[in-house]
Amino acid sequence: KLVAPLATFLTKVVLDVQRGSEAAHRQERAEELTSLISSLGPAVIKAGQALSSRSDLLPAEYLVSLQKLQDRVPPFANDEAFAIVERELGRPLNELFREVQPEPVAAASLGQVYKATLHDGRAVALKVQRPDCEGTISLDLHILRAYSTTLTSLIGLLGRDIDLVSVIDDFGQLIYAEIDYSVEANNAVRFRRLYSTIANISAPEIIASLSTSRVLTMQWIDGVRLTNKDALLRYGLRPAQLVDSLVQCSLRQMLEIGFFHADPHAGNLLVTADGNLTYIDFGMMSFLQAQQRYAIIEAVVHLVNRDFRALAALYQRLGFIPRSEETEPIATALEAALPDVLNASVSELNIKSVIDKLGDVMYKYPFSLPPFYIAIIRCLGVLEGVALQVDEDFAIIKDAYPYIASRLLTDRSPELQRAFTQLVLKDGKLRWGYLQALI
Repeated sequence: KLVAPLATFLTKVVLDVQRGSEAAHRQERAEELTSLISSLGPAVIKAGQALSSRSDLLPAEYLVSLQKLQDRVPPFANDEAFAIVERELGRPLNELFREVQPEPVAAASLGQVYKATLHDGRAVALKVQRPDCEGTISLDLHILRAYSTTLTSLIGLLGRDIDLVSVIDDFGQLIYAEIDYSVEANNAVRFRRLYSTIANISAPEIIASLSTSRVLTMQWIDGVRLTNKDALLRYGLRPAQLVDSLVQCSLRQMLEIGFFHADPHAGNLLVTADGNLTYIDFGMMSFLQAQQRYAIIEAVVHLVNRDFRALAALYQRLGFIPRSEETEPIATALEAALPDVLNASVSELNIKSVIDKLGDVMYKYPFSLPPFYIAIIRCLGVLEGVALQVDEDFAIIKDAYPYIASRLLTDRSPELQRAFTQLVLKDGKLRWGYLQALI
């Protein structure tokens, strides 16, 4: 039920390639794959969502189609949910909570959420994992891994050299972290400690005594979605200012601290009446080491400088490209792909355009993107999507530029000092325009 449909689909694509009609059928096949994945289990749906950021594995048509995947599913029986809560927490429901609303307020492929009230009167969100969720996901991953050699051989006929076992293993690590609610609880506590001091940013308190690996209880947040502009205006709030808070917080997460929310979509954020932007789901987090954070800023400098040889060399240094691969053709391809995007003014520069253009090159050449970079691509793409829903004139690059400039001007790390020098000096001469722009 899992491998056979995927193998059948890959066979169709292989035949398209052999007949010379792959490009003509690509859009059709992309939609077919999305439909196929949406009919399979939660692990496969989550895998399809993860693949929507893998420009090194799939062409643009597939990425766009897979981004439409939703994991909304009907809720499972309330009796089952409440039985799981009692079994996990070891006491009857009425001893644990004063009240639990009889129907869930949200349901997804991995679990569902109820509004409840503690005996001390506090309102909480009670998140319950689906029955046998871990078993279903484990079986799907085991089957995919067992047949990965066969699937890799079929993919090889498409001219793609992909280590499917590594791809499955990387995804497995992500989804096992997401279904372990104790990991999510720790993520929430850490996020709250690191970022709740930022103006207008908050996170709910975790009720540790009522949380396990399958049940998560946290402070209930009354608010509206960031994309609900009418409600925000009724609160007397400025939507564009809230988007700016979201972007600045995300930049600090990624480039200063390193611990960041990799999926800041509208459903994971609520705005309270007093103007706080509250993150409410912490299942998909990622971390950047210091060297990775510096490399992201260095990549921005190379893009601004149009120094595509340096950009290709940086990708190779990060392990995106094999050491044995000649980077000159990649630098040439980057230069051919990006000028029409990068010649735009900062206010017009579009994250999606840059990612799409880079993705075309990464699909053509032997790139292998590590999990941290995939998380960044996803985060930036989601951020821009949310920002544009709130304010169609919002320019995320323009909003981010002051933060990047301040890091280049003030950070004492050798990596960023080198990047600053590369930006403002060329052939030993100071480029006053670039320095003035930074300041």
